[in-house]
Amino acid sequence: MATKSKSDWGVVFSVFSICIAFVSIGYCFPYIIDMFENGWERSTRAIAYFSRIIRGGTA
Repeated sequence: MATKSKSDWGVVFSVFSICIAFVSIGYCFPYIIDMFENGWERSTRAIAYFSRIIRGGTA
């Protein structure tokens, strides 16, 4: 059973909020990618550091 809203303002506000979400994601996307790349580089360095320690090499 479907219910019909008395006004279409709910649909208008929903579309508006979806548009704001897409703009926010588009604005923040380069920063998210940069943060992911920096995190990946740091993780790779940390793994290499600990693997050298485990193998008995100099850190």
